[in-house]
Amino acid sequence: MDYKLELLDDDKKFERLVNTICEKILGTGVIEFSEGKDGGRDGKFTGTATNFPSSIDSWKGKFIIQAKFTTNSQASCSDSEFEKLMNLEIQSIKKLKENGEVDNYLIFTNRKYTGIKGERLLKKIKNETALQNVEIIGKETINRYLNQNKNIVKLFELNKHHIPFDFSEEEIKDIILEFKKQLSKISEDIKTKVEEVKYDFDKIEIEEKNKKNLLSKDYFENEILSRSLLEFTKIQIFLEDDKNSEFRDYYFDITSELSALITLKRDNFDMFDEVLVFIYQKLADNNNNLKGGKRHISTLLHYMYMNCEIGLK
Repeated sequence: MDYKLELLDDDKKFERLVNTICEKILGTGVIEFSEGKDGGRDGKFTGTATNFPSSIDSWKGKFIIQAKFTTNSQASCSDSEFEKLMNLEIQSIKKLKENGEVDNYLIFTNRKYTGIKGERLLKKIKNETALQNVEIIGKETINRYLNQNKNIVKLFELNKHHIPFDFSEEEIKDIILEFKKQLSKISEDIKTKVEEVKYDFDKIEIEEKNKKNLLSKDYFENEILSRSLLEFTKIQIFLEDDKNSEFRDYYFDITSELSALITLKRDNFDMFDEVLVFIYQKLADNNNNLKGGKRHISTLLHYMYMNCEIGLK
């Protein structure tokens, strides 16, 4: 879930949000600093953390909490701007450490946490300050904390910026169940038809489509070509049969709905593989009566993708 933290009114509201989250993971003794020169501190806590980094191996001592806010929804910890901020942060940590005011330092940011650069910056902070209990907490982890504490979401009105990834699951379920029911009656020369289908997909320059959508080569070859392609002709025959006109209408309704939703929520995912797996899991987990037919979920989604009904063309 992406709560669009960049849409918060200002950096002070983000600081209050961070300190509220810290009350949950550290304890109710979190103290928020008033606006002004705070020596590189937006909040502090002294004691043993309730649940950070885990309930089993909790950090203890003097905690300093720092919040770094940006209005740029595409910002990440790889940006040179953030690295400059961390260089300034190193100086603040050194002063606090010299004065015996810090044992643990938490930096919250609503930027994307990029593993390689983020870990490199984290290592640099630890090496230059000789403080080992340091953590950079990006938007992905903040969103996870918010998902676990919906009262904070409500308190800061974050749900007004969040549109859930919900779609008409019943319509897809009905299509799959009916397709499964008719599958044994659909008799075609699959080998011949697959060549026809493959030719059609060649014309839409599928490699370029995969590149635009960030669909991995492994997923395309192992899941779409190796598993689903043989079934595409059957889906096509099913949808073109006049007796299935109602299900054909369902199909075009859901492709339109999914296309708009994927466009809106695309930044929540890295690879397009993840989009497809997310939709599959959402359908498979919520529909027990699809047992024995769950594989058709992926096949139908792959068919939509290859027909350019979802994803960039």
